[in-house]
Amino acid sequence: MPLAPVDVAGELERARAGLAGTTLVELASGGTATLKNLADHLRDGFDILYLVCHGALIKGEPKLWLEGADGVSDRVAGSELVTRLQELWQRPRLVVLASCQSAGRSSDEGALAALGPRLAEAGIPAVVAMQGDITMETVSQFMPVFFAKLAEDGQVDSAMASARNAVEDRPDWWAPALYMRLKSGRIWYTPGLAVELSGEDKWPKIVSNIRSGRCTPILGPGLAEALLGSRRELAQRWAETYHFPMAPQDREDLPQVAQYLAVNQDPMFPRSELSEYLQHMLIDRVTQEADPTNPEHRALMERATQALSSSTPLDDLFKAVGALHLMTDPAEPHRVLASLPLPTFITTDPSSLLAQALEAAGKHPRVEFCRWNKQIESLPSIYDDEPNYRPTVERPLVYHLFGRLDEPASIVLTEDDYFDYLIGVTSNNDLIPPVVRRALTDTALLFLGFQLDAWDFRVLFRSIMNREGSGRRIGYSHVAAQVDPEEGRILEPARARRYLESYFGDAKISIFWGNVEDFAREIQIRMGQT
Repeated sequence: MPLAPVDVAGELERARAGLAGTTLVELASGGTATLKNLADHLRDGFDILYLVCHGALIKGEPKLWLEGADGVSDRVAGSELVTRLQELWQRPRLVVLASCQSAGRSSDEGALAALGPRLAEAGIPAVVAMQGDITMETVSQFMPVFFAKLAEDGQVDSAMASARNAVEDRPDWWAPALYMRLKSGRIWYTPGLAVELSGEDKWPKIVSNIRSGRCTPILGPGLAEALLGSRRELAQRWAETYHFPMAPQDREDLPQVAQYLAVNQDPMFPRSELSEYLQHMLIDRVTQEADPTNPEHRALMERATQALSSSTPLDDLFKAVGALHLMTDPAEPHRVLASLPLPTFITTDPSSLLAQALEAAGKHPRVEFCRWNKQIESLPSIYDDEPNYRPTVERPLVYHLFGRLDEPASIVLTEDDYFDYLIGVTSNNDLIPPVVRRALTDTALLFLGFQLDAWDFRVLFRSIMNREGSGRRIGYSHVAAQVDPEEGRILEPARARRYLESYFGDAKISIFWGNVEDFAREIQIRMGQT
């Protein structure tokens, strides 16, 4: 049965009316509305995906009619769209699925509505889909009200209620359906410190500590997610590939999945798999970020390709891809941190991205790591050559608490590694150099790029709180950034914030509600760098 022609101009007009005031990228006809092109654009990071297409349920499976590269309709399995969205590092906050006009009505035989629960399960915070025939008149009244209300406070369930009220006299008012992961209903928010809970503005003190060098950033894996993907996605990939047998909720826990690989294969297996995974992600990323018409980008692409044949491919790859990544984003968190007048940086990320950023800022970092197990305790140290080294702004120290990629045995990865690390650093004070111990107890701490309920942060936090001299920390304002409800893991953001504030208690750690990119932009503004 032939498909009804799509009223492209009419559909675009309705979409623009609904999304008025929003920056739009339109993929409409001429071979642009392909699944591949859609996925490629979404990698740039969009908050909303508004998809208008024909659909049908075939043997209970949703099928979508998008475009082929030749502009002819192309039937795509709904499961394939779900997979493409799952693969994204940054997924849309909201997906709106609307079917095309057909004889004055919108009908997809329930295909788009059937996709709603699957997309929500795949990690999309909110999905709006039409659960039956709906007239274009109802759509044209519903969408502008929905998006206007959503823009006010990001409360998607409230926006749905307002939009339904606007079409309550229509016979098909019931057709729009909402599928949502977040209990609070809020899909975006205003980043910032939780000053409303404390009644005071902490930024002047934070900025003062940074300007005077009395501040120590402690970096988590979240800073590298834009380049390497998340640890949660890596855990899910390994769990699927190696048939992880534990509970479904544990499949996102990288230390637990890595522990399974270490036991089921051998202790070094997850480390070698990590190296292979990072190589793949770096090559994929340079392909996405590089502009072949830019000579500098082209040279870095060639360096990345040559790195694969070198004796140290991962290190060389990081240098090439990291340089490209720092070059293309002025607010890239490593780049912003490297511009600050600070002598000591502590990181749990095993990559060299931070040292690269400092070098790009004209500084000369020295790199050291914690020798938390017997296999690495005899490895050379920077203090062998320079026993009196003291970090300065020009020659800062980059200290890797959880190991470095170029020393695989030093990486803290499995559950056992975290336990051994915690036991080691709490029982042997000398495992951490004096300058680092002093930074942990006598400067303001910025925890950046952590999920505050994850293994790495909890182990790190407990090891810091148990150190001698911790009483001196009460004189500083500390900040923990990246409580990010937009990624769908925190179901009730307000309660989560209150819980975490209480958890930190006397440590005087304020929560910055937002991701590391939000925090980096705020730092630039506060430090007068914009």
